[in-house]
Amino acid sequence: MSMIQKFQSKSGVTLLELMITVVIIGLASAMAVPQLARTYRRLQFRAEVKDMTSSLKLARSMAITTKSQYGVYFDTGKRTVTLFKDKVNLTSFDFASGDSVMRVDTLPSQFTYLGTDIGNNAVLFLPNGTAGYTGGGNVYSIAASSEVVGIQATNVLASTGRVHTQYWYY
Repeated sequence: MSMIQKFQSKSGVTLLELMITVVIIGLASAMAVPQLARTYRRLQFRAEVKDMTSSLKLARSMAITTKSQYGVYFDTGKRTVTLFKDKVNLTSFDFASGDSVMRVDTLPSQFTYLGTDIGNNAVLFLPNGTAGYTGGGNVYSIAASSEVVGIQATNVLASTGRVHTQYWYY
């Protein structure tokens, strides 16, 4: 075979082969998009729960740092989480009107439920890092959308003030 014959070879990709490749890639992409949307909703749910959990951890950290009581109040009706400095009734483990509000976070509309088994829906952190509350120390939330249903449970351990969160998806 001469050098000229090598360069004039007819081997290559036909238009039919190229179209079949494009169709296969398109089908694979179409199957992946719903899974990506579901994964995005799950990540969004986890991010919102982490914001709620970070309020608890921030309250504990501020209590230790400033040697003052800080707390988090969960308004289950309005689905808000309030970080506050406890200035009123330091032994009652509640959120009173004279307490100093540091920030208020509202859960997104996909959160259909926010509940606690904590009396007064408030967790307070003492200067030594321990937590004070009445009840079980658990916060629950449920988020529902067309792609995913997520359930979250956060527990605050009274003796150490440690915060632990678990997630479930359906």
